[in-house]
Amino acid sequence: MHSSNQKHPSLLRRHSLLGVVLLVALFPLLFAACRSAPEPEQEVSRKNQAARFAEFGNTQYNRGNYDLALRYFDLSLAENVAIDNLPGIAQSYNSIGRVFIAAGNTREAEANFRSAIQFADLAGSSEHRMQAHVNLAVVALQNDDEESARQYLDLARAAVEAREAKPNSILYHNLGILYARQNRFDEARSNIDRARSLNQEDRRWPELASNHYMLASILSRQGRYPEALEEAKRALDYDKRAENSPGIAADLYALGKISANMEDHEDAYQYYLRSLRIHLALNQPGPSMELLALLEETALRTNREQEAVEFAAQRERIESALTSRLAPRERETAR
Repeated sequence: MHSSNQKHPSLLRRHSLLGVVLLVALFPLLFAACRSAPEPEQEVSRKNQAARFAEFGNTQYNRGNYDLALRYFDLSLAENVAIDNLPGIAQSYNSIGRVFIAAGNTREAEANFRSAIQFADLAGSSEHRMQAHVNLAVVALQNDDEESARQYLDLARAAVEAREAKPNSILYHNLGILYARQNRFDEARSNIDRARSLNQEDRRWPELASNHYMLASILSRQGRYPEALEEAKRALDYDKRAENSPGIAADLYALGKISANMEDHEDAYQYYLRSLRIHLALNQPGPSMELLALLEETALRTNREQEAVEFAAQRERIESALTSRLAPRERETAR
């Protein structure tokens, strides 16, 4: 939830709602003449297969392998479509949208969440509709559209309060983010604590890490740096337990920033360096260049002049590689 928002170059294709709707509508017509409806055992088998693919997708998502996560969620979607499992289709679109959010592609994320709502409506599933509304609020927050985020969160909260959907930790987490942006810190912490309680009960380590990361952010904004540092360390512990690479990188970055605010530049240097290694391993040039700039500055503060020169040179190499990679596309566009 607090992973990098860098765009992932291979996550560019559109998941067509029309294509899936047509498949769902036409399956009975295409096959009615040549075979009977699926046997109940076969339907259960395909649902189980869809669930397994979704589980594999969630594992790869937590590891930051977004291409692989997308493939598994696509396979889960295909299994659900094959048996017209409308709640399953809605869930698959919610999962696919989450991958696009993590990859920084909010337009595709929003399109998939709206598809999730349409299939949730067809299935009469308030639960999946509520999840999609929460996910759309995440998109709105990333786009700095606080009013839309509030509207989506209000819809989701109304479903929970009416007991049409289960209490949802991501709902409360994002209410906390919204209130924090409005400097309503007491309400923000109250909602984050509610999310944390649900995640602790269900042993959801990545989401629990996100809760502590957000608490660290709130405390840091209030200038309560020692407390913020402890919350960021708790986030790191939970992300490590989940082997959530993007989350670990974000936690280390936060620890570096908090340490720098506390004038502990030696610790900041080490945290930034550890975060950089993960971003490089995940092939994320944007965060890597930002960290290299911070490391250059921090190296100078800690009398590491040679390291500062090396960080600057590495940042220039990455920038040059990105420029050369984009240049052919720009020339093609010009033609």
